[in-house]
Amino acid sequence: MTNFIGFENLDRIDYETIRGEETRCYFCKNLCIRTFIDLRVNGDKKRYIIATCDKGEVESKEALKKLMASRNKLKEKYPNFVEIANKLLFKSYKPPQVIKNNKFINLFRKKKLETLKNTVVGIPRVLNTYSLAPFFRTYFEALSVRKVVFSDFTSEELYRRGSKRGSIDPCFPSKVAIAHVHNLLFEKEGINLIFFPCVRTLPGEIYKAEGHWACPTVSATPEVVKASFTKERDEFKERGVLYLDPVLDFEDEELLERQLYKVFNPLWGITKEENREAVRLGFKALREYRETLQSKAKEILRRLEEEGKVGVVLLGRPYHNDPGINHEILDEINKRGYPVFTIDSLPRDEETLYKVFGKDVGEGRIENPLDIRDVWKKCYSENSSMKVWAAKYTARHPNLAGIDLSSFRCGHDAPIYSLIEEILEETKTPYFTFHELDENKPSGSIKIRVETIDYFLKRYEEEVLKKKAGEVLV
Repeated sequence: MTNFIGFENLDRIDYETIRGEETRCYFCKNLCIRTFIDLRVNGDKKRYIIATCDKGEVESKEALKKLMASRNKLKEKYPNFVEIANKLLFKSYKPPQVIKNNKFINLFRKKKLETLKNTVVGIPRVLNTYSLAPFFRTYFEALSVRKVVFSDFTSEELYRRGSKRGSIDPCFPSKVAIAHVHNLLFEKEGINLIFFPCVRTLPGEIYKAEGHWACPTVSATPEVVKASFTKERDEFKERGVLYLDPVLDFEDEELLERQLYKVFNPLWGITKEENREAVRLGFKALREYRETLQSKAKEILRRLEEEGKVGVVLLGRPYHNDPGINHEILDEINKRGYPVFTIDSLPRDEETLYKVFGKDVGEGRIENPLDIRDVWKKCYSENSSMKVWAAKYTARHPNLAGIDLSSFRCGHDAPIYSLIEEILEETKTPYFTFHELDENKPSGSIKIRVETIDYFLKRYEEEVLKKKAGEVLV
C-alpha cells in the first residue's frame, strides 16, 4: 500500500485517489515537470505535489511570495557566503586612475593610451579567477580601460553552446573554460581583448609551505583554450579580438610586476611606475575583498556560538563557488537554515585564529595557526593546502561541519581525500562528501543527499546545544 507523509495508519483510513497528473512548474525558467496527486481522505480532499524543488511545491504566486519571503528572512540571518563571495569578487572596487597625462606627452604614447582607453577586457569567470578577480578588475580599471566584462556563470546552456571545440577530457572546471571564452567571443558585445592568464603561483597564506603553486592543469588551460580557437582558423583574429594568456606568479609581487609590464608596456605604453601602482591597487582590492568577507563571516560565526547552531564549511577549490560547478548543492543546504562558509570567508583575525588553534600552538604541534605541517608536510599546492587548513579549522570549531566538494579527475584532491576525513573524524565533526562532480547534475540524488545531511546536522545541533547548556550550568 502506498504511504504518504502524515498518514501512518493509512490502512485504517477511507481514502480514494481522485486524480494523479503531471504538469509543469512556471515559477522559474527551468519549467520542471511536477506531479499533482489528489486524495480524498475520510471525506476531506488532500493534495500532494511532487516537485524537484520547494518552489514547485506551491500552487499560487501568493504562496510562492510567502515562501520566498520566509527563505530570504532565513538567508539574511544565516547567509550563504558562496553567494556573498561571488558578489564581492566581481564588483568594481573603484580604484583611482594611475595614468599620468601631461601636455608634453609624445605622439607615440598618446596613440597607445588611446588604444588603452578604447579597450574592453573580457575575462573568463573560471578557475583561479574565483580567487583573483578583484586584482584583475582593479588592475585594468586603474589603467583606465574602457570596461571589464566577465563571462556568465556556468550553466548547462552556456556549456552546450560553447563546448564543441574540446578535444581532451580534463576536469569539468577546466573543460568548461572553452565555453566561457566562446561566451566572451560570440555573446558579449564590444570585447576586443580576452585576458586569460596562465596563473602559475598563487598568493601564499600557508605558513612555511614548500610552495604556493596552482594546479598545473589549471595553469595550462588558457593555452589549451587558445589552441581550440586557432587550430583550424584564428577565430580571435577574425573577430578582431586579441587573446592574451601570459604566465603570472602571484607568490612574488615584484616578479608579477615585471610580468605584467612586459605584456602591457608594448601594448598600451604604460610606464613602470603606472604598472607598479596598478598592481599595488590590485592587491589592495584583493585584501579588501577578503577582509570584508571575513568580517561578515565572523559575525555569523559568533551568532552560531551564541545560539548553539551549526554552520557548514565548503571544503573545495575556488571554482566551486560557481553554481554551475557546485550544482547549487550549497544553496540547497543553505535553504535548510545552515550558513555556508567558503574557505576565503573563514575569519583569520588573531583573536579567532588563536581561539581555534591556540591549543595546538601551545602544545607545540604547530608554530602558527596557518601551519599545516603537522598533518601535511609536502604543502606545495596552495589550493590543496588551503583545503587541508580549512578542514583543521572546521574540526577544531564546535559549531562547524564540513562539506567536501571535488570535481572528476582532480589529481590534487585525490591524495587528500583520506587526510581530510581523518582530520574531521579525529574530533567527531560531521563530514559529508560530493566527489567526482562533472557536467551532469543528478538533481534527484542531490536532493536525497541534502535531506540526509539535514537530518544528521540536526542531530549534531542537538549535541552542540546540550554541550552549551552543560557549560552554562558549570
